[in-house]
Amino acid sequence: MEDTIVIKNPLIFLNESYFKKHIFKDNFKDGTINVILKNEIPYEIFITFKENHSLCDKFIEKYNNNFFEDEFNYKLQIEKVPKDFDIEKEKESILSQEEKYIKIPYHIDYENMIFKDYENTLYKNGLIYHDEEEKSKISNGAKWLIKKFGQNLLQGKSVLRISLPVFLFDKRTLQEVFAYELKGAPYYLHHAYYSKNIFERLKWITVLMMSQCYISTFETKPFNPIIGETFQCRIGDLQMYLEQTQNHPITANFYGITDNKHIKIYGYIIYDATIGVNNCYAVRLGKYFIEFDDGQKYQMRTPAVLLQGFFNERLYNYVECCAVLDLTNNYASFIKLNPDELGYFKSFFSNKQNSSPDTFVGQFCKLSDVTLRENDGKHELNKNSTPIIKIEGSWTSDIRFDGDEYWNVEDNKLFTIYETGYILPSDGRKREDYIELVKGNIDKAQEEKERLENLQRYDRKLRADYAKKNKK
Repeated sequence: MEDTIVIKNPLIFLNESYFKKHIFKDNFKDGTINVILKNEIPYEIFITFKENHSLCDKFIEKYNNNFFEDEFNYKLQIEKVPKDFDIEKEKESILSQEEKYIKIPYHIDYENMIFKDYENTLYKNGLIYHDEEEKSKISNGAKWLIKKFGQNLLQGKSVLRISLPVFLFDKRTLQEVFAYELKGAPYYLHHAYYSKNIFERLKWITVLMMSQCYISTFETKPFNPIIGETFQCRIGDLQMYLEQTQNHPITANFYGITDNKHIKIYGYIIYDATIGVNNCYAVRLGKYFIEFDDGQKYQMRTPAVLLQGFFNERLYNYVECCAVLDLTNNYASFIKLNPDELGYFKSFFSNKQNSSPDTFVGQFCKLSDVTLRENDGKHELNKNSTPIIKIEGSWTSDIRFDGDEYWNVEDNKLFTIYETGYILPSDGRKREDYIELVKGNIDKAQEEKERLENLQRYDRKLRADYAKKNKK
């Protein structure tokens, strides 16, 4: 005989991996788990104990309305399951109640590119890109740019303000890329929200920021949205809305909220990507807030990207510093990317880094110890800052706080991105150049791209003329 219990109201991060790591390792290691998902979110969790029947009662006594009470603000509802209860029928019933969301198709498996197309080595200050077909496109694109502008005139220009050939483009807009990077957000945001300790909350939001990196490695250029262009989607229980609000600089406003209204993310992102001699430096500025309904508010400053090598070896890496600011309690999580980077002078003495280029280190500190540079994102940490909690890890593999692992890429939870229902006429996926590129019609896509750019120039002239005419 066996006894089974059911958790009627599981949290979104209570999956099989969590139970094995935090619960089954001790007194309840003989339990087997069956998580029933509804639209990818845990709906009910059944735990069966085969040998020791008293474990059911002990589990209920320990966790019912008392789930890690010192850690989480949440009460689980746990009860015994009747002997004749059919879990498979329950599963079928729950699945029949799922909302029939439409999955948004993506043409590249972005989250696995880091393992398939890149090589990590101590001898370079970035990950080596090995997709020869894409590298050839990048090289051809760079030659096209130099021919059009000249190398000296090209340096320092924003690649986002240059009309590039469409064969270099990703089959996503900048808005879609931003939403795609949030595929793990519901998992980590809920973990943060239900944590009691302010540093635990800061840890999980830091995990969200750094875990986005490995699904963001791609070499193609996303479409610049047109003013008024939108994108909306559902990720787990998070509904996301984005709109392009300015073109110079390229700016998108965004708003996301969970179904239970406990968590929202909002703000605006300013994009820039500057061309150097043989590289491209991309950064996101603006304001990126995360807010909980209990008043806690955070601000996120994501890392910059450095792409090196237009004609030879191609390298990709996150650089400089990034941070999460706890605006309520006046603390910060500050991270330095690639701390052992081989700079120009270091390379004279060694051709090998002490750590791989995907490594990062950091610390929790007082908010006053962090200096934010709004114009270029190159934030600084006070040299005399005292670490509260130490951070270390690699954006391709793991994150640790004071040595305790909080994230591992092999156990990363990503949600599918779905339509929210009606697609607005302003959605970027309805652009003619986007549609033709997805179809593989490169020449037609280029033609449509140029047509839309001419319309934008005309609209911009009309706005400028109107402003000049009505200037007081």
